[in-house]
This record gives sequence, structure tokens and C-alpha cells, in this order.
Amino acid sequence: MPSSLQSEYMNYAEFEQHVAKLIHKAGWTVETAKPNQPGHDLVVKKGNLIGAVQVKWLKGNVTAPQLLKFADYLDSNEGKKFNFGWFITTKGFGGPALALIRSWDKNTKMRCAIAYENKIVGVHGVIEIGGTEDTEETIKLDPPKKVYFGVFTCKGGVGKTTVAAHLAGAFALQGFNVALVDLDPEQNLQKLVGDGVFVPNPKGVGTTIQVFDGEDWHEDAARDCKIVICDCSPALERNPKELINKFDYCIIPTTLNPLGINKHGKVIQGTVEEIRKINQTAHLFVVVNNFKDPKSIKKMDILKRTFAEAYKQISRIDKKFHCIDPEKVCIRSSDQLYYWGMHILENPDNPRSELAFNLIGGRCHPREDFINLADYIETNAGIGILREKEDIELN
Repeated sequence: MPSSLQSEYMNYAEFEQHVAKLIHKAGWTVETAKPNQPGHDLVVKKGNLIGAVQVKWLKGNVTAPQLLKFADYLDSNEGKKFNFGWFITTKGFGGPALALIRSWDKNTKMRCAIAYENKIVGVHGVIEIGGTEDTEETIKLDPPKKVYFGVFTCKGGVGKTTVAAHLAGAFALQGFNVALVDLDPEQNLQKLVGDGVFVPNPKGVGTTIQVFDGEDWHEDAARDCKIVICDCSPALERNPKELINKFDYCIIPTTLNPLGINKHGKVIQGTVEEIRKINQTAHLFVVVNNFKDPKSIKKMDILKRTFAEAYKQISRIDKKFHCIDPEKVCIRSSDQLYYWGMHILENPDNPRSELAFNLIGGRCHPREDFINLADYIETNAGIGILREKEDIELN
């Protein structure tokens, strides 16, 4: 595949003009978006079709949040007038972005591509403008070197099992082999997914998540797994110290309930103190689970300010403590997650292994949210840990 154009076109304006010329040569009418029009850069028309084009001149690969922003625009009232959207970039797509693209089906309006000197080539052959099909890409994975995640809080009922299982699914979609270790005596994880769960992946790499009982866990039991995610017991003393000590990351779920923020803050302060008695090096991430958008900028600002205030003291003394802004990354409230586990009630004798990753209208909010969480962790603390290189290359 030919090299991309980031080095040739040294600014956005030159690259946008190049993309417009390629689309025009393919028989489309191309218009520049109005200066005050956010969300897209070009409008393309052919016959009864009208599309929005977002042009990204980047030095690095596209990230998942960049794709999600354009996808959300296409789903907005303003974006509904378009039959489709093209996201065209200079270089390629990072691992989380590729996983996100694979999670969408033919019903999504989104199309992603890379511009070359004489053609625009779609990921997975979705679009092809001005050249022959040449879309085969491979993900280069590091040799297995285990990275440990713990999902833990000193309080039950905050969604630990849901977060652990679906974060594992997000990494599996990126091509990682993942092991889940059930450390909670309630064994809810094993009840929900058995000894493993299959995550569809067009590349056939890292699609099966293995699940282990905490008592049976040994690294040799999952020699090919790059990532190990532990669903921890809310009582820290019930979790093996040797595993807690191995954590590179710890995910601490909480909620953004107006009456519960300060209460949850005290619980999480205790959680951090307990973890630090054993592990002083792990990055700790507080993520809002079951997030409900207040639909008001004023209410959101008050909630965020109170949320940040509850963790200010921890942030001051612990430089590896990350309180994630819910407007950047959160796990949204959805029927898919709320009713996850219904498959057990429907067929208790032979429950099927599954995650809440089914597509609805071409998209799936839980998939997107957990891929976004995985991307955030890597961007803010994981470079050099999850991958030796910053990017997964598209060849």
C-alpha cells in the first residue's frame, strides 16, 4: 500500500483541497462547508445522495473519540440530512479506532478512509475513490507480556462485574487476548459468562475471553493472554495480595448521583487507601458508571464541580489517581447494560455467554463507551505499557 500524505501536505488546507479534488474526479459535486458550520468540512453530492465529509490532517493515527464525535454529529438533528458521512485522514487508525469501526455494521452512516496520492481507500473496503481495491490491513501486536487490571471498590453494587467484563470485551475487539479472573466470592462474573465469552472480531484474533476462578488462576493457565482483568471482591482482604500488587491499573466505578457524590467520595478515598497499602505504583481511574445526561449545562457543571471536589484531596497527594471527566469518558445508562444478565433468567439451565455488545441501529453505546474507556486509559497512562509503540499501524 502506498505511503500516506501527511508528510507531503504540511497543513490542513492543502490536505482538504487534495481530498476535495479526489472526490470531484470520482464524479461527485464537492462544496466547502460554511465557516460557522461545525461537524463537517465538505459536502458531497451525486444524484439523490448527499454526504458530509470530515477531513483530519493528523501526525498520528485517528483515535476512537475523534470517530465518535463525528458519528454523534451524523446522528444529530443537523446530521440527519446526510445519507452518509466520510471520515478521511492522512495516516491511519489506532487500535481503539479500528475496534470501533469493526463494531459498526452496514446500517451505520459512518465510512472511514485514508487519502493517498491518487486515491482514497476505505478501511475494510468500505469506500474506494479513484483507484483499485487495496484495503488489507493487519494489526501488529506485541509479544505477550501481561498487563494487570483490577476493577475494585470497597462498596458493592456499583457495577464492578459489568465494567470488568465489558472492558475485557473492548480490549478483545482491539485484537488483544484477554483473561478475566473472578475474585469475588459471589462469582457473578462466572454466572454471567461461564468460563469464557466470544467477542466477534473480523480478524479472528483475541476474540475469546477466558474466565478463571480466582483460586484456579495461574499465569501459565493463560500463557497467550496479554491482558488480565480481575473482578475484585469489595473486601480487599479477600483478594490475593500477589494479584493486587501486580495491578498496572485499577478501575474504580462510581455514580454521579447528586445525593451520593460526597458519600461515594469517602468510599473511594477508603478504597485508594486500601489499595495503596499493597500497591503504590498502579494508576487508579475513577469512572462514572450508569451515567444519565442531565440535559442541562448548568446542572452538568454543578455535578462535575461537586464530583471533582469530592476527589480533590486524593488528587493532591496521589499523582497516579485519575478522576475521569464524565463528559470525556463515562459508561452511559442504557437498557442493554441494565438488562445484561437477562440471558441467565431466560435459560438458567444453559445460559449463553454474551456481553451487552449487540448493535442497535448500526451502533452500540456500551461498545463505544468501553472502547472509549480503554482508549482513555492508554492515552493518559498506558503508552509504553500496553504497547511498545504508541500506535497500532495500518499496513
